[in-house]
Order: sequence, then C-alpha cells, then structure tokens
Amino acid sequence: MLTLLKQYKKLLIVLSFPYLYLLFVLVAPTGQAVTAPGGLTPVNQTIEIENVDFVTNFSTVYVYSFYPITAFQSFVLAGDPSMNLYPITDRQRDTTWRDDFLAGQVSKLVSLKSSLIQAYLLASEVDSNIEINYEYRGLYIYYRPSRLKNLEIGDEIIEINGISYEGLPHETYQQLAYQVPVTYTVKRGQETFTIEYNRMDNEPWMIFYPNYEILSASPSFTLPGLESVVGGPSGGMIQTLSIYVSLLKLNIGDAKIAGTGTINMNGSVGRIGGIQQKLYTGIYNNIDFFFMPTSHLSEIISMDYPFQIIAVNTIEEAVLKLYEHINA
Repeated sequence: MLTLLKQYKKLLIVLSFPYLYLLFVLVAPTGQAVTAPGGLTPVNQTIEIENVDFVTNFSTVYVYSFYPITAFQSFVLAGDPSMNLYPITDRQRDTTWRDDFLAGQVSKLVSLKSSLIQAYLLASEVDSNIEINYEYRGLYIYYRPSRLKNLEIGDEIIEINGISYEGLPHETYQQLAYQVPVTYTVKRGQETFTIEYNRMDNEPWMIFYPNYEILSASPSFTLPGLESVVGGPSGGMIQTLSIYVSLLKLNIGDAKIAGTGTINMNGSVGRIGGIQQKLYTGIYNNIDFFFMPTSHLSEIISMDYPFQIIAVNTIEEAVLKLYEHINA
C-alpha cells in the first residue's frame, strides 16, 4: 500500500488541487457583505399602551445583513436583483458580531423612545389628555474602535471634557464628542468612570445616539419589543404613525401598511440602509402601502412593486398623507 501511494504521490497531489480550490471557494471569506430581504415586525408586538387597543395595520421592515460572505456565496447572490453586494467597510471590519448586535439594540431603544415622544406630542395636539415628559441625558455609544477595551456599546456619555449634557441641545453636545483629543465621563449602570481618547489616523469615527429619558407618559406604555433580537433604528416613522393612530383611536380600515425611515427629535424622517431590499420584503408580504423617506426615491426608479409608495420628509407630512389615504 505504501509503495502504491509513493508511486502515485504526484498524481494525488495534482488531483487534490481542484478539491482544495473548491473548499477555498466554499468557506474562505471575501471582502464583501450582502444585504438581503427580511421580514415584517408588527408594531403592536413591539409597543403596548395602557387601556389602548393597538392597531394591527402597521409593520416595520427588517432586512438581513451578512459579512463577510464567501466567494461561492458572492457568485450565487450576484445574479439575484433582490440582493445588495458591497465592499465591507472599515467599521464593519472592526466590529464583532456581538458589538453589531448590541449596536442594533441601542439604535432600536433610541428609535422606540423617539417614536413614543413624537407620537405623544402629535396626539396631544388633538387630545389634551395625552401627555409625555422627557429629558435629554447625553449620548449612547453606538460604535467605538475595538481597541478601546474600556468602552462598551451602549455606554452612556454624561460629560465631555468636563462639560455636562445639561442645558445643551443634542446636536451641540454631539459635536463636543468629536473633539480630538477628548475625555469622556462614562456611565455604565451604577458605575461612572473617565476615559481619554485620541483618534488615530484613518480610524473610523465613533458613532453616538441621543439618550432621551421618558420621565412620564399618559397613558403609560411598555416596550416588549426590547426583548426581540431584531435591532436597528429604521422603524421609527412607522412606529410613530402606529402609536399616533392607536392613541387617537383612528379607524384606518384593514389596509396593510409597512415602511421604513428613522424618526428624529425635530420630526424629520431620516434615511436608512437597504431600501431596495425593504421594498422586496414588502412585495413578498403583500402589503398595500409603503411609507419611506423622499430622499430614497431616486434609488427605486427601476423597481416594480404592486403597492402604493408614500414618500415623506417629516412625520407631520406622514400623518397628513395617512389621513388622505384612509379618507379617500
């Protein structure tokens, strides 16, 4: 047997090359990522309001994101128009799956709180019994370079170079956070500590989200959606519309409404990622109306979809267009 193996050693080595190459193609990572169509999350499963029957019409849209993908996956997915393949960013290269999950949970928490605040404020203009009180409490860390071992995703920044968030608008306070070098006072649970940070050349910038604490709300609410593994900020507009309609007990029939768009504290609707994949998700789930930011319209010109697109810039505009369509 050993003699036979020695005799055909070179042939066996040559024949092994195709198998090694195939194995490499199947499992070796590339420098690419993919965003794929996902699914719908009914808002009434995410937010509960005391003594309010939450409408069931509204759903947020989530997509799947994978990185890095293999050469074989890249080959297969490249021919599917519903998939978006793109080069991995420097920030993605520096982010673990755990950090990616935690960042999604941070942005989801901020999105839910912002949606509640905006919806309650709008609804209170119609019904004075609806109230909400909140305060700005600084910044959440959404991304930090992985070399900063003392910082975690979700940490709260309450002072920047000794300057407190108190009395400052979020935009001003966030600008302070990008000073170089900078000293952050960080709150993590009951612990408070300081850390000095000096950004390195070509290092991805840190990313922060605003920390607004809701002090009281009438009617009160709970957030069962915080237990979900689905994260991200892009459900803000749809969440706000759903809360608003539920608080005011509006009858919007049985229309199946989905959409995407962040909600900012000034009422503007912000951009999101994976707009085409979210439209494909809507197609696969047979929705009737799809709300989205106007700024993304140029990205879907070539797409065909069986539902009506409602593009908006602000939550006030979204409410008006919702009224128009339910009363049509």
